[in-house]
Amino acid sequence: MLTLLLAGIFALVYGALTAFAALKAMSQQQISPGAAALTGFIGIIIMLSALFIPFRIHLAFYALIAGLIAMHAAAIRNELTMHGKINPKHHIARFIISLAIAGLAFSGIFITP
Repeated sequence: MLTLLLAGIFALVYGALTAFAALKAMSQQQISPGAAALTGFIGIIIMLSALFIPFRIHLAFYALIAGLIAMHAAAIRNELTMHGKINPKHHIARFIISLAIAGLAFSGIFITP
């Protein structure tokens, strides 16, 4: 049960930070409103899936995985738009965080009795 709660809390915080970062980038006119809306929507998908993970809902896990993958694609696209290049350390850190969240959720939903 602890792994489910940790996965849910981490995913909720991660999704919220993603959505707020999109709003901040849009308000500073670093990315287009469309790109910010897409990134914010992805953050909301991650947050919504986080709410259902502690209840062992399999669909929430699949939505979380889809959201994390989409978030990585959007983050790379937004960084290319803002800076013209990507920062590998930033995306490796994002990937490690995503793996930790996905691992906790998988373990809690599919492995733990």
